[in-house]
Amino acid sequence: MQILIVTTIFFLQVPTTFSQVNNSNITERGTLNIKISGFENDKGNCWFALDNSKDVYESKDSVFIGKILPINNRGVQLRIDSLEYGFYAIKVFHDESSNGKLDVNFLGIPTENYGYSNNVSAWFGQPDWEKAKFFFNQREMTIEISVD
Repeated sequence: MQILIVTTIFFLQVPTTFSQVNNSNITERGTLNIKISGFENDKGNCWFALDNSKDVYESKDSVFIGKILPINNRGVQLRIDSLEYGFYAIKVFHDESSNGKLDVNFLGIPTENYGYSNNVSAWFGQPDWEKAKFFFNQREMTIEISVD
């Protein structure tokens, strides 16, 4: 009889314990450091976009985190604190002419430098999300991007 009571008490307590653990809303976060290099000069600004989904990445009108940053010594360094763990992709371009857009020639080929996370190349337009995305899952992580 004692074994049955102990077993019953154990099984009644276990689901409560597991539900408390599973229902916790603890979101892991960390710091993402981004180093962008390869700018031909320090003129203009670096336009930066961190996207948190394929839809945002492919959108022409939205970004998850967007910044316009000064270029110093042909590079840019950026730190994003308290970023939730997950998949992200980065797009950057050198707005050397300070007109707020990536300049292109008459064939539509960019005349200003640009780059993507994973240093994926973009010969025929923006690379797809699957190639540019990376998994952020560390307390502190550094991503390096070279524009060309």
